[in-house]
Amino acid sequence: MGERVAQQPRVDDRSPERGLGGTIGAPRTLVPALLAAIAYVDPGNFGVNITSGAEHGYTLVWVVVFASCSAMVIQYLAAKLGMASGKSLAEHSSDRFPGVGRLLLWAQAELVVIMTDLAEVVGGAIALKLLFGMPLMAGAVCVALFSLVVLALKVRGRSHFDSVVLVLLVVIIGSLLWQVLVADVDRVALLRSVVPGPLDSSAALLAVGIVGATVMPHALHFHSAASRGHDDGSEASHAERLRSGRRTVRSVVIAMTIAGAANISLVVFAAALPSTAGASIETAYAALSANAGQIAATMLAVALLASGLASTLVGVQTGDVVMQGFGRRPIAPLLRRMLAVVPTLVILGLGVEPTNALVWSQVVLSFALPGTLVPLLLFTRDRRIMGVLVNHRLTTAVAVLITAVIVGLCAYLVATAF
Repeated sequence: MGERVAQQPRVDDRSPERGLGGTIGAPRTLVPALLAAIAYVDPGNFGVNITSGAEHGYTLVWVVVFASCSAMVIQYLAAKLGMASGKSLAEHSSDRFPGVGRLLLWAQAELVVIMTDLAEVVGGAIALKLLFGMPLMAGAVCVALFSLVVLALKVRGRSHFDSVVLVLLVVIIGSLLWQVLVADVDRVALLRSVVPGPLDSSAALLAVGIVGATVMPHALHFHSAASRGHDDGSEASHAERLRSGRRTVRSVVIAMTIAGAANISLVVFAAALPSTAGASIETAYAALSANAGQIAATMLAVALLASGLASTLVGVQTGDVVMQGFGRRPIAPLLRRMLAVVPTLVILGLGVEPTNALVWSQVVLSFALPGTLVPLLLFTRDRRIMGVLVNHRLTTAVAVLITAVIVGLCAYLVATAF
């Protein structure tokens, strides 16, 4: 992903990250990438990947691999947009598309935040039910209150955002890798599943959900803001900015590889469960308890709870980024958070099966992706914005191909539905 050389002020790698809860230490590019990786192992991923493995075995592993590789390219673009310009994707979108365009993109971004909140709260509620027998609605309220407490601490400047999220990420990854170690994995079938195959209507729905769960649009807003630098007007900056670009590539590859391994682990252990186990998180938990022991089942529930709490933290930040980027008038943070969480509580109150709610939330995210990807491509190929980090033609071509495949999958799902 080599980038063209053009004059541009320097981004100071020692500068604090702006607009989020903490500061970015060394290496400056790795921490934002790992924080963004939380979006790729949120409860929506648990729901759609466990369902995929339970219903279709290893068949959809190739979709997870494609989505993870796509996420590497797209997160790289989001990170360097913030590095090069000092502005988030939402801020650029608001500036470039005023009037009706801004309102439409804002509405799309808020829908993404709501669907993400739905996955976070529902996933956390399922985990609390599995671990403590707590009713779903009570668990959802607890997770929502947790996000409000985090937001209140952040407003008062007492949030240790980075450290808490990274610890939760370690818990998630460790727990999921343990599931694979105790599972009876068919290695030959797993290797064969990397090759793309045909999709029936059920598999198409889950494939679109996997893409939405893995190439999450809200993570692009978050990563662009978490990577923001500032310009000091220096002329001697080309080499340093190119080094920062290379560090960003390495950081994104590391973070997305970790997230990809976690997602494949979800599919693999679900595929290894008995065919009578069913396709929901709760039935997977019960099957694990019966076949691999209570410790394995508890670790799955702990991973799900850590995922819900960690992604809630990232969701709080993303809501701020979207509102600050698109909003013209400030809204009280606590009120904004409540407005995002209420639809989730309504859905649970209506009795919707929680794993189905998770899967459909990720499908909605997949359909919303083009509204985020297209502006990101336009900005990162613009030399006036990106300077030395402007996209190479090959980088843009790969990103366009990824966008086309995602749009094609969504269109295929619509076609199979009718």
